[in-house]
Amino acid sequence: MMNDPRAVDTLLEGQPELLTTDEICTLMRVSQGTVLRWIKDQKLPVISVGPRLRRVQLSHFREWLLQADEIKD
Repeated sequence: MMNDPRAVDTLLEGQPELLTTDEICTLMRVSQGTVLRWIKDQKLPVISVGPRLRRVQLSHFREWLLQADEIKD
């Protein structure tokens, strides 16, 4: 099942091209641990800028949200 593209686009409107994990936490109203688990378990694609610095490309996050059947927090 695919999520509604209009709802996803509304959620992401005005966001920067590269999102921090903190920005994703705020958008999705979840903890940092949840976002890190999504990265590890549910394969949220990230760009590693350093050993502890990650960014998520907005277009990849959008696609991940659209394809997510049920996001577990």
